[in-house]
Amino acid sequence: MTVSLFIGIITLTAILSLMMHPCLLPKHMVVSIRPMIENISGEEPQIVHFFITVKDSMGHPIQDASVLIRGLGGAGSNITDCLGNTTVFLFVHLEVGVLEGYLDVSVKAPCYTDFSFEDYIKIRKIDG
Repeated sequence: MTVSLFIGIITLTAILSLMMHPCLLPKHMVVSIRPMIENISGEEPQIVHFFITVKDSMGHPIQDASVLIRGLGGAGSNITDCLGNTTVFLFVHLEVGVLEGYLDVSVKAPCYTDFSFEDYIKIRKIDG
């Protein structure tokens, strides 16, 4: 009887673990962002946009991946389409006298390892 109870508890624990975390071995994703360096001009906040492609390690698109780009006073997010593509728009601002800054990127998708990097995209101020 004790052995049956012990086996039942282990089985229940395993079932609950799978229900709470269905992806025990998350896969890797490959994220491509264009442009990696964006030029802006002037002192006012400006809208910039980035094209993002998210695929698995075999080159298959990942649909419904959540993409977040933030920094320099702005943030933007979007979800990938069936081809693994999305566009993210955000306002950025470089203070007077600052010639460059960086944006952080985070991409999440169920059953995939998170892609998260600080200072991943460079924003440069140019004269004009």
